[in-house]
Amino acid sequence: MKKRFRAPALGALLLAAVLLLECPVLAGGRYPEKEHLPVDFADMVYTGFDSTALQNALSALRQIAATPAIRTEDAETRAELQSLYNQILAETDNLSTQSALIGIRYDANGADEEAAAESAALSDLATQASDDCYRALRLLVGTPYQDIVERDAGAGGIAFLQNYREMTEREAELCREEERLVQDYDRVMARPAQVTVDGRVWTEDALERDTELDDEGYWKIRTLLEQAENRAAGEIFCRLVQVRTEIAACNGYDDYAAYAYREVYGRDYAAGDIRSVYQAAKDHWVSLESQLQDMVSARDLRTLDIRSRAAGDEILDAIQPYMERIDPELAETFAFMRQYHLCDIAPSESKLPTGYTVGLPVYGTAFIFDCPYGDHQDYSTAIHEFGHFNETFHSVEKELWSEFYIDVGEIHSQGLEVLFAAYAEELFGATGGRAFYWSTISNMVSSVLEGCMYDEFQTAVYQNPQMTLEEINRLFREISEEYGYFYEDGQEESYFWVEIPHTFQNPMYYISYATSALSALDLWLLSLEDRDRAVETYLELAVMGMSHPYRESVASAGLRDIFRAGVMRELAKGVQNSLPAVLNGEEPPGDGGLPLWAQALGGGAAVLVAAGVLLAVWRRRQAAEAVEPFL
Repeated sequence: MKKRFRAPALGALLLAAVLLLECPVLAGGRYPEKEHLPVDFADMVYTGFDSTALQNALSALRQIAATPAIRTEDAETRAELQSLYNQILAETDNLSTQSALIGIRYDANGADEEAAAESAALSDLATQASDDCYRALRLLVGTPYQDIVERDAGAGGIAFLQNYREMTEREAELCREEERLVQDYDRVMARPAQVTVDGRVWTEDALERDTELDDEGYWKIRTLLEQAENRAAGEIFCRLVQVRTEIAACNGYDDYAAYAYREVYGRDYAAGDIRSVYQAAKDHWVSLESQLQDMVSARDLRTLDIRSRAAGDEILDAIQPYMERIDPELAETFAFMRQYHLCDIAPSESKLPTGYTVGLPVYGTAFIFDCPYGDHQDYSTAIHEFGHFNETFHSVEKELWSEFYIDVGEIHSQGLEVLFAAYAEELFGATGGRAFYWSTISNMVSSVLEGCMYDEFQTAVYQNPQMTLEEINRLFREISEEYGYFYEDGQEESYFWVEIPHTFQNPMYYISYATSALSALDLWLLSLEDRDRAVETYLELAVMGMSHPYRESVASAGLRDIFRAGVMRELAKGVQNSLPAVLNGEEPPGDGGLPLWAQALGGGAAVLVAAGVLLAVWRRRQAAEAVEPFL
């Protein structure tokens, strides 16, 4: 999942239309009531954002706050302040929507220059607008009109305003530089790396099409291509580290990792607390991943890829019937998403290699964007992103005050994946279903390791911001080996870490995939014992949204605390014991009896694995050979 933009926009015409359109209010069950405008995505036009109305409202609020009227309760003053506050909320929703629309265009068109310029300008404007809003609204704190803000912001929001420190010009400059560098990275990754060997220019496509190279020549050129990509992107990363280190220092932090944990993600655990999770992952989950690789054969995975060949609407058609079987309200939301084309998962050569869900607050909806792989992973991604879509679609938090506890948000996505795995056989047949079920759970195990590995790597870099690119490459090799990667003898550096966009776009985000995957696996283990209870637990988390931090939300839902001693080991053992049983038909994984593939295999059937075959897992590969992931 990519970042959600925190800035809003569409204009008086659309806001007036809100009052005229018949706005659906879905379900009426567990979620709070919310209007969703019946507007097709094709009709959501990017218009940019004119800040005049927002600035006028802020100016009027400041003028009232400068008069004696602000100190005594008065019906006329209250009505005027309430009207101005409502306008501020509407305009910030507007800005956020316009930011999302230009961001989607940017990603759909390969970071073209026009979209890049628009996106950067809107990002800069959003930074300034949020600063202006918080400074103005702070003037209501401690007055008889504080409750106007407090109804939406809560006690935490009022405390935030009381302690709010306005951004300095230097911080604003650093934010602009950060955005520019991220766009530089996007452009580097959108262009294929190329190297010249013996007078011939090579790209990855040219390398894969060549049938005359021997193995030695192939790997030599592939390594050179990886090194070229690493140099181009890695130099940008080194500059980003410097910029972000200064941003952290401006806010009183020794390093950016600590700053991001607290100020960007608002986690209820610190960068220091997560070290015990790193160690438990190395102690118990590296070996678990290795064991899982031996549970499904390469032939089964090939069968799955054959059965899952589809794209765009075909994938959505296949997924849709099962949402009703999980929950009727999920099905209603999925149907709304499709009716108004709030999803683009179709293949396109112009797309940047990214996938995410972004809110469209003016419309009361959201949008899914994905650049597909072209294999069964695209089903997993669609399910994953719909988990995010459902939460965003139903969230009633005002954009200006929305909490964004992403560790919880990723349970919404990964939790839906593990619950959906029960229908794998119906989608892909006996053999393909077995492989899809295996890949879903293996994905989660790999997410634990990948999340810990990249977080440990990024933390180490941000705590030592003067490292050279070569030192960073060597550091990644050392850390990745502890998480199960291996390299050819004599290879001192590892280069492929630059392929992870989050490292550049959303630093210190990746640990959220680990924490949430652990909770998703806890949910899956619960589903094997009591499917209905697991579904209710998942839906309870979806209704909570992202307004409460991770440990608080997990405790409220009754799932285990991964920071408690022994829990990581317990979860690893649970997966180790349960997945083979499920794949061998010894546990009913669905909302009914045994799936057909389990019946076909029989309770005691052994898993046949081709000798010598190494099964790659989600986004993991042999570092020395760059094996493409099956998943």
